[in-house]
Amino acid sequence: MKIDPSLQSITNAQSDAVQNSKTSRVQDSASEGQSTQLGGSDTVQFSSKFAEVQQLTSQLQQLPDVRSERVAMLKEKVQQGTYNPDPVAVAGAIMNSAVSQGGKT
Repeated sequence: MKIDPSLQSITNAQSDAVQNSKTSRVQDSASEGQSTQLGGSDTVQFSSKFAEVQQLTSQLQQLPDVRSERVAMLKEKVQQGTYNPDPVAVAGAIMNSAVSQGGKT
């Protein structure tokens, strides 16, 4: 295999551009969010959005998995014999769920 010497200069230029981009992003975002020094020269910066996502995740985890009121209402309808779901709607919901999960059930 023969390597074209002109390609080596392009590769070096791209490598330099990537390194410069990384350096400028770290410098540009130094005022945004929190910064943590990890070992040698690696730095991790968390934006203010990170804290917001953590707060929303915490709130979401506090919500119940089961809607008790809805379950109680449906249970009562089943016991009274008045629960009559539309078979076409049920089949459609099953198909939509299967499609959205990529066929995994």
